[in-house]
Amino acid sequence: MTKVHTHPLCRKFIENLPESTRVHIGKSIYLLKTYGYLLSMPQTKKIAINLYEFRVRGELNVRLFYSFINQEAYIIHGFIKKSNKIPSKELKIASKRLKLLTNK
Repeated sequence: MTKVHTHPLCRKFIENLPESTRVHIGKSIYLLKTYGYLLSMPQTKKIAINLYEFRVRGELNVRLFYSFINQEAYIIHGFIKKSNKIPSKELKIASKRLKLLTNK
């Protein structure tokens, strides 16, 4: 079982989503805890080195960026997906948070 941590701002983002979407996110987090590194498409996609994207579909299409550090998963950023491409702003936020985590 993989231990999963959620960035406080990402947790707040999730808490403000509709309940049906939060249920889907809960299922995705359960899969991450259960399968860890083995989780792959269609639930997740590798975005960059050590940066992955959860694909959560529900009332809203939500994306959650996460990473693995010392065998533990860290959900570091989330946003509502409105287009096919990942907005560079969202990717920069995730990259910055990942860098802060890995430089501790």
